[in-house]
Amino acid sequence: MSKFRFSGLYRNPRTIILDDSVCQDEPQNNKLRVVTLFSGYGSQELALKYIGVNHEVVAHSDIFKPANEVFNALHSTQEGNLGDITKIDENTFPQCDLLTYSFPCQSLSIAGKQEGIAVGTRSGLLFEVERIIKVNKPKYLMMENVKNLVSRTHMASFQKHIDFLEGLGYGCYWRVLNAADFGCAQNRERVLMMAVLGESKDQVKAKMMRVEKHKKGRVSMRPFLEKSFDTKNIIRKGHTPYTTKIDSVCKKVATVDGIGYQQDAAVYSIDKASPCITKNGRPKILTDCGQVRMISAREAYRFMGIQEDDINKMLNTTLSEKQHVSLAGNSICVPVMEAIFQEFFKIEEVKKSLWEGLRRVA
Repeated sequence: MSKFRFSGLYRNPRTIILDDSVCQDEPQNNKLRVVTLFSGYGSQELALKYIGVNHEVVAHSDIFKPANEVFNALHSTQEGNLGDITKIDENTFPQCDLLTYSFPCQSLSIAGKQEGIAVGTRSGLLFEVERIIKVNKPKYLMMENVKNLVSRTHMASFQKHIDFLEGLGYGCYWRVLNAADFGCAQNRERVLMMAVLGESKDQVKAKMMRVEKHKKGRVSMRPFLEKSFDTKNIIRKGHTPYTTKIDSVCKKVATVDGIGYQQDAAVYSIDKASPCITKNGRPKILTDCGQVRMISAREAYRFMGIQEDDINKMLNTTLSEKQHVSLAGNSICVPVMEAIFQEFFKIEEVKKSLWEGLRRVA
């Protein structure tokens, strides 16, 4: 029986002994090693799990206690929470194949102060990510942030990050994707970028463009709503009907009386998608019986594309309803990442990488 030495499917320098029988199919015991920075409750890990990617969560990093409690209810890791990213030693950073970073958007969001990616700002924590990447160079990187990242105001700063990655040998390509196009009952546009070490921009672009074939018909909130709801979520104030001829992803049908801020006052039809759930706001809907209510935590997680068994685990934590909805609003819609990961980590790509690795060392 002939044997080959292979340094691992991805970048990892660990040695794996493979025989001819193993080479006939997906490599055995060779899991995609994942670390998530600004991890939240681990939506990236859920996406990998839902599409069946053979992976292990090595570690994560987040300083928000409620997020960490929910993360621990969903995932197990080898090294646990690495904590504050500013205190992570890049020289002892755990080895991984995929590094994800959904860095803070507060300085980029339209609702924020527009301070941008700068030292001392929340969004400036991207420089901490660069510090880690420069030393460790994981094979795959996935970045996510708000759509405003690629606006005229912030595109130059984002391009500097891309230039930094390209200088390290990564091929990078980003797209603005709406969760509503991937089966989520939510209008949520976000910038997602994949970067692959040793591949060209065109190679990465080709895979990102293939994400298009995973799009689905848009769905409404109605089938995702709970059959019964807590009366504490009912808005007791009156509301004024609102009409519009615009056929948008979500549809505003009323405004709550006595609320000055237009976005907080908006009430939406359940026969269209939910507006974007945010960290600070809970969308309001008009029920069939004419009542206005806020969406529940379970509904918020459903709108993020999380499966029911996992939602049960999440709701079985000590967090309040409001905290759960806030967590959902600060995360990434799972089906969008499923579509991306299916193009970068599908079986055919695994086999191709394996054989190329064997040819190099045989």
